[in-house]
Amino acid sequence: MVFSTGAPVTRFDWNTGKRYREVLSMDPSHIRLTRLNTVGTLLDAHSAWSVGDVLGAIEPGSARIEGGRGLADVRFSRRDTVEPIWQDVRDKILRSVSVGYNVYRYVEDAGKDNQLPTRTAIDWEPYEVSLVPMPADIGATIRSGDKSRMHPCIIEILNDDADRLRRFRLAMARAS
Repeated sequence: MVFSTGAPVTRFDWNTGKRYREVLSMDPSHIRLTRLNTVGTLLDAHSAWSVGDVLGAIEPGSARIEGGRGLADVRFSRRDTVEPIWQDVRDKILRSVSVGYNVYRYVEDAGKDNQLPTRTAIDWEPYEVSLVPMPADIGATIRSGDKSRMHPCIIEILNDDADRLRRFRLAMARAS
């Protein structure tokens, strides 16, 4: 499956009350794949409250970046409750995917002419992949064949006027 293409997604910053465009850099040196490659799960629409929410697993060592896309092989559970979902995948009813991730560093480019600023995640870690009814990244698809997570995040803001780089730290919670 394709878990990300890095497509821009409009987000809301609860700390500033402003919207911005988020881009996940698909440069392999910007992505921490160890967790996804070790214990990555396939979830039902980012729900992680119960083991029943687990639809399957990312095949260990299969998550990779190729051609600007995040790819992973997935294995579905053989539980009876997952069989109807797996059938919808085979029938191409369920095709949309979304990735759950933490961001450790952004570079923000201020928007010009009333455009939204763009935050590009240049240090981020995917930790789960979900089947979803509607994806934010329309390129995240199945191919044939939480606020409790607090961590420091650095946002580097490119200053248009002086062409200088300002840095500050922001504690950010990422919902899973």
